[in-house]
Amino acid sequence: MSTQTLAQLAPVIPPTAPRHELCILDRSGDMKIAWDASKAEEVATAKQAFDTWIKKGYAAYKTTSSGQKGEVIRQFDPQAERITLAPPMVGG
Repeated sequence: MSTQTLAQLAPVIPPTAPRHELCILDRSGDMKIAWDASKAEEVATAKQAFDTWIKKGYAAYKTTSSGQKGEVIRQFDPQAERITLAPPMVGG
């Protein structure tokens, strides 16, 4: 009978890189785009989406996943834990 431990038998899985999230709020629901800040292609995709929605008049807020109160941002921050884009307010 073998005396190997589970740690010796199981492959070592490296911890995953922190994920960042862009959450876009609109009438059809929420759309989310996640990126890994160490992957340029993922950062570029998230930045392009951010820029597109900002041009449509959306407001951007940098928040944390715990829902901590956010701050208004005007430029994409690839290190932000979460960015929420909200549609422009319509007054009447």
